[in-house]
Amino acid sequence: MLGLPLAFASPLVLFALAALPALWWLLRLVPPRPRRVRFPPTRILMDIAPKEETPANSPWWLTLLRLLLAAIIILAMAGPLWNPPAATSGGRGPVLLMMDDGWPSASSFEQRQRVAGEIVASAESAGRAVALVPTARPVIDIALETPSSVRERLRSMEPLPHTPDRAAILPALQKFLGAQPEAEIVWLTDGTDTGRAETFIAQLAPLVRGRSVTVFSGGTQAPLALTGATN
Repeated sequence: MLGLPLAFASPLVLFALAALPALWWLLRLVPPRPRRVRFPPTRILMDIAPKEETPANSPWWLTLLRLLLAAIIILAMAGPLWNPPAATSGGRGPVLLMMDDGWPSASSFEQRQRVAGEIVASAESAGRAVALVPTARPVIDIALETPSSVRERLRSMEPLPHTPDRAAILPALQKFLGAQPEAEIVWLTDGTDTGRAETFIAQLAPLVRGRSVTVFSGGTQAPLALTGATN
């Protein structure tokens, strides 16, 4: 939200913030002034100073404080989450977790493992099976596993010192997605185009059409400058 790692468990509650102008109008309402009726004995009371006076309008700072308190209550009811954990879309089918594990992902591999673990935990709480597909390793067949076994594989994974060949896993992806029509796809990409990214995306698009696809990118710092190896 607004470029910050902030999310809300119940974002629909935030629509209540649109009612703050109406609340401001209500807070400024005061009961009508009393109608004065001349009554002779009341002249005696005119010399008595009133102990308390009610202003016709509430002070601006008090109205602002009340509006701020209402906004804080609305935000609290929406369930704010700082650095929200990565989660699946909430479907019932299996989760296909693609993870780039080549050399471009080495600088943020621990963060990538943490996000993958959060996705596996979300799938486990929903009772969903998971298929882990590393893109830098040879994949002949993709099989569903229990979240606990996928978690153990994630802990033992390390980045490989070569470029991931994403196009090589397309046949296995086609076979798996054909057998699992309800599978949800989550891709943890390193954000690096090694020369065949457009070809891979073009061939992947017809396979994932009509499915839930989530792509997690980032975590890798961009280079500030390039120089020769003998510098």
